[in-house]
Amino acid sequence: MKRLNVILGKKQLVAAGLTVLLGAAVAVNFIYAGNNKKQNLTEPSAEVSGTTYGEADLVSGSADSDAYFAQARLDKQSSREEAAEVLQSMYQGGDLTEDELSTVAVDAMKMGGYIESENKIENLLKAQGFEDALCYLNDNSANIIVKTEGLDAAGAAKIKNTLLSEVEVASDKITIVEVN
Repeated sequence: MKRLNVILGKKQLVAAGLTVLLGAAVAVNFIYAGNNKKQNLTEPSAEVSGTTYGEADLVSGSADSDAYFAQARLDKQSSREEAAEVLQSMYQGGDLTEDELSTVAVDAMKMGGYIESENKIENLLKAQGFEDALCYLNDNSANIIVKTEGLDAAGAAKIKNTLLSEVEVASDKITIVEVN
């Protein structure tokens, strides 16, 4: 019985669990992004006023906004995959202390939670009648991008309520951007 404990130690079980979690998160993102592709993704993405999605005010034109959402989903998936690879390489580096390993495990769990929450929020917003939606979450803020024709106060309140039903974020740290 002692030989089995040597083969399957605590570190190996944690590494296997993290690998499965990260693989599942990447697979969910890949499947989700694959189902929402509407155009050839080699087209250049639409330009948005401002330098980041949080500063954007409006993107006009259906083809432009479709390309914008497709490119944004690709960029989001890419950045999550890169983060997962970094966490996995850190974990498998072999020279981390127990505290550092537990920090990496917590970061991986947070990332998986963010991915799951983002997808759920996006799907809930689409179910509420928004044509398309993107959600970006981090430790202290949330950014929501919705495709709609004229976002009024009631629509913004609906988005905020949907977001707050899934995650805890300070109201002043929520950014809602309209794309039409």
